[in-house]
Amino acid sequence: MKPTLLLAAILLPCIAPAVTPAKSEFETCKIWSDRALAGPAAHPAFSFVFDGRPSTGLLPNWQRQAAALPGGAWAVSYHDPATGLSLRAEVTPFRDFPAVEWVVYLQNDGARDTPVIENIQALDADLGLTAAPEPLTLYWSRGGVASFDDFAPQQAALRRGAKRAFDAGEGRSSSQVMPFFNLLGNGRGVIAAIGWSGNWSAEFTTDRAGSSHLKAGMARTHLVLHPGERIRTPRMLLLFYEGGRWRGQNLLRRFVLAHHRPQLNGRPLVAPVTNGNWGGTAGAIHLDNIRKIVEHNLKIDYYWIDAEWYGRPGEAGSWAANVGNWAYKRDLYPSGFKPLSDLLRRHGRELMLWFEPERVVKGTPWHLEHPEWILDTGHSSKLLNIGIPAARQFLTDFLSDRIREFGLGCYRQDFNIDPLPFWRQADAPDRQGITEIRYIEGLYAYWDELLRRFPGLMIDNCASGGRRLDIETIGRATPFWRSDGPRDPIAHQCHTYGLLAWVPLNATSVDKAPNDYDFRSGMSSALCLNWWVAGDKPSEAIPADFPFAWAKKTLDQYAEFRQYYYGDYYPLTSYSQEADVWMAYQLDRPESGDGLLVVLRRPSSPYEFARLPLEALDRAATYEVTNLDGGPPAVLTGAELAGKGLPLTLKQKPDTALMRYRRQ
Repeated sequence: MKPTLLLAAILLPCIAPAVTPAKSEFETCKIWSDRALAGPAAHPAFSFVFDGRPSTGLLPNWQRQAAALPGGAWAVSYHDPATGLSLRAEVTPFRDFPAVEWVVYLQNDGARDTPVIENIQALDADLGLTAAPEPLTLYWSRGGVASFDDFAPQQAALRRGAKRAFDAGEGRSSSQVMPFFNLLGNGRGVIAAIGWSGNWSAEFTTDRAGSSHLKAGMARTHLVLHPGERIRTPRMLLLFYEGGRWRGQNLLRRFVLAHHRPQLNGRPLVAPVTNGNWGGTAGAIHLDNIRKIVEHNLKIDYYWIDAEWYGRPGEAGSWAANVGNWAYKRDLYPSGFKPLSDLLRRHGRELMLWFEPERVVKGTPWHLEHPEWILDTGHSSKLLNIGIPAARQFLTDFLSDRIREFGLGCYRQDFNIDPLPFWRQADAPDRQGITEIRYIEGLYAYWDELLRRFPGLMIDNCASGGRRLDIETIGRATPFWRSDGPRDPIAHQCHTYGLLAWVPLNATSVDKAPNDYDFRSGMSSALCLNWWVAGDKPSEAIPADFPFAWAKKTLDQYAEFRQYYYGDYYPLTSYSQEADVWMAYQLDRPESGDGLLVVLRRPSSPYEFARLPLEALDRAATYEVTNLDGGPPAVLTGAELAGKGLPLTLKQKPDTALMRYRRQ
């Protein structure tokens, strides 16, 4: 007799009803904002050391002004008449979420260099939570270092007198740690997000009485400002909530989708289905594949051409060594990319093309022609310093010309280099941090100008996978290749588990056809299909025996339910990398009373049966539950689904099910 699985040991507790901000949460946010951002100058929510003296002893003696800004935002400014240093915090409180954001700017309004400004903290404040009598719990996720562990959820207890410190790593914001944190205790929580696409740091502490404190900013600042010079600091977000952890996570997801979601022609982006193809493939094969996609009516939105389409003709396997030489290979693409983009657009699809413009290899045209723009640490790979206005203008105009010439609908920007050593080597002893600041300011200005020039352009944010994900980047660009880690179904499931809590829009590779388990393991709010591509080598023509009928049915079905990825997210099983368990998660839309369950039985699981208690349901209501793979629907009460759970049998190893529920 085969064993059955009652998932009680690995299921998470039932949590929250519909995720709607409460009046008390708005009140908590306002009280904190008034105290820490608009209150007395001695206790603002930011800090620095100026000429060897902490700002807490300086700001009460500086001139202070407050002013309203458009859209309900406001600014508070401080000015030191003796040195000319001015500080301005621009604050955005949100009417629809118990959240507040701010950015601090420093400017030298004097006639000479300022004294040294150091240890600039964009956030340095008490969070209003107390580790007493029970400890606080801090939740976060690993970064994207091309491993099985990418985005793995983490947690730690913060007791009285505790300290936990984090930093980005080598200059890419989500390389070691995701810059999102959730601190929870005694039924109240605060989510903090750091908007800095460089080398941030954060430190959580609790004092002996249990009061919680957070410092966050750039990892190193020690600089003077020249006359007229202005710098910005990381954007900070705090979101206040009551209840369990997943209430906070889903408020964050809703907030991100409302306020940090890319726009496409003035409308919120719906993350697309893309189809990956290697750039070292002949244009004729691409054209043939596009015709087959169109002929079989596969719902693919963007035809993706990756690296190696550029450089010296006839040279294969050299994609990494040719960045900085962006002439397309005429032996592969004799007429360029316009024939491909024209064919795609005639059939309602777009072309997506890979670039890596920030890294410049020694000896390429960009290196030889513009040495004054290059940051160099002595290795073959250099860094184009987009903190220099002329370099940023050159790059903006160059990419704009390629977007027009090639007919691009999506610009894919990769970034396969750790920038921190370049930034720090370029800094003078009294200017530590200035190169990084200018570079990150330049990155945002570059993307913003591209999006202004091309309102219908989508930007794919890749940095060796998902190593540059933060509250600033995700509102401009979307990670459609979230990890360079293992292309393995269980790895993909684990990456989804961790990342959906923080970044609602993302995608990974889907490699095998026909294979429902592989497809659903790689499903997220977007898809990257690699069904006829095998690694970094020329793609083949789609074979005649490719399972087009399965592909069409699968993509049509995905198009019907991908809307649920914009709802609330609840893991139904614990995080695990083991092959002998089940993984399941729920996507819930409380406003419409429906949702989706994605259920995956891994290949070594001995269990055929499970009960999955669902979250966020109306216990008094009745729900119709439908297996999208077929069979009659079941009718169950919300109390049954939330209590005993949804009974489900999966007989294959591995196996999968998609279960949709609707309130009657």
